[in-house]
Amino acid sequence: MVRNSVPFLSSRKRSRQNERKLPSLVFRAGVLGGVAVLLFAMLIFRIWFLQVISGDDYIAMAENNRIRQIREEAPRGIIYDRNMNPLVENRAGLAVTVFPAALEDPEMELTELGQAIGMPVEQIKQQLALHQEDTYRSVIIKKNITPEQKSYLIELMPLYFPGVDIKKFPLRDYPEGSTAAHLLGHVGEIDENELKEPQYADYSLGDEIGKDGVEYQFDRYLRGTDGSLEVEVDADGRPKRELRSIQSQPGNNVVLTVDSELQKATEDALAYGIDLAHGKGYLAANGGAVVVMSPDDGEIFAMASYPSFDPELWVGGMSDSDYQSLNAEGANDPLLNRAIAGQYPPASTFKSITAIAGLEEGIISPLNRFICNGVWDVLSQPFKCWGTHGDVDLKRAITVSCDIYFYNVGYRFYQADNLGIQRWAQMFGLGKVTGLDLPGEAVGRVPDPAWKQSFGQTEIDRMWMPGDSVNLSIGQGDILVTPLQLATAYAAIANGGRVVTPHVGLRVEDQITGVELAD
Repeated sequence: MVRNSVPFLSSRKRSRQNERKLPSLVFRAGVLGGVAVLLFAMLIFRIWFLQVISGDDYIAMAENNRIRQIREEAPRGIIYDRNMNPLVENRAGLAVTVFPAALEDPEMELTELGQAIGMPVEQIKQQLALHQEDTYRSVIIKKNITPEQKSYLIELMPLYFPGVDIKKFPLRDYPEGSTAAHLLGHVGEIDENELKEPQYADYSLGDEIGKDGVEYQFDRYLRGTDGSLEVEVDADGRPKRELRSIQSQPGNNVVLTVDSELQKATEDALAYGIDLAHGKGYLAANGGAVVVMSPDDGEIFAMASYPSFDPELWVGGMSDSDYQSLNAEGANDPLLNRAIAGQYPPASTFKSITAIAGLEEGIISPLNRFICNGVWDVLSQPFKCWGTHGDVDLKRAITVSCDIYFYNVGYRFYQADNLGIQRWAQMFGLGKVTGLDLPGEAVGRVPDPAWKQSFGQTEIDRMWMPGDSVNLSIGQGDILVTPLQLATAYAAIANGGRVVTPHVGLRVEDQITGVELAD
């Protein structure tokens, strides 16, 4: 009986234990079920979100992979001389573009592309990085590729370059070569700093702008309105058909006051004069400038600067080697437009202004005479003349350019504590910009006691001395002028005293109709 009761008691104990475990199992099963329901609900919500909420976005992304937006750059306006001879026009060039979203293996494709077009891969990446927020538009990587590069890319694009394309691109062309290079300037892609300037508020990265000269000054007229082209592509990125296009509108034409034949003759004469000086042993004569201007209205007929450069170097982007050559130590600053930015002592050309100041301020009269024996030794330091001219009046002093006559005039101004030379120099336009419609004009300098007080390093350096007035009288010492300022001053002398504003812009014309446009 005892043995039979043991199994019975054991079975009942197990039953009671199982009853205690049952609520725990039910709880666990409930938790697992709840988790499963939650995960399923999250999955359903995600599917709903992708299909309903984000469906349009994914459709758009698929469309963007199928459709490429290609910008059609507008040709810039043509720049003519006063006789309607083109100085800058356009020619059709070829540009390599990359469609970032279509690159399958960016590192490999960009490396091989760089080798094909002779461009460092890092430079290509930098160009793409500037447009990283616009992955569904083609980015121009290199302009002005060669026919050989074009043929190579066209042959290999379907297999190796699915994100690469070639398109036409308007490039600047110079039918007169390097004629008027400084005056005309050049174009280039706008950079991030320029984009911050108010004048470029409606520009974007990749746009070409005038960087200097006429191209810069008249950019708002020369710039056209870009068009666009939507192209459908296949799975390999190859164009299948055009979907929609907006025609670009060319920029307006700018007609200059310059005469291209006179401009070429001026540049040739300047180069010849420098060669002539070198032949006579004046090797330091390695640069110069010429301005030919109407004294009546300030129209610039010619403006030359030596040495010069070939504007074709900028077409499609300047190479590093060309840039280094232009900026090399021995190149003598060929990019400097000496006609408007070079600052030099005017020397004897200033004597006419000294003479006018002397007459107008009552320092001298036409009848005053001074003896020139080659040396003026009134001060402790002797001042020499280039010759010995004897008894000299104003007329003869100007004719033979006698320094000693003007030393006396300058000294009289000092004795009278009169700054008339400075006043008249400024009235003739020296020491300030002329208002020329080109960028980069230098101010020059007309020294006076206030300037010397602020400029001098020591007490004696800050004192205006008699020698300062004497030197100023013959255009030496601390005075600096640009060739354009001097031309403007002499134009005023020629026209009876009216200071004109020099300018190179004659008119702006609509490129299509030829109608002159009002400013």
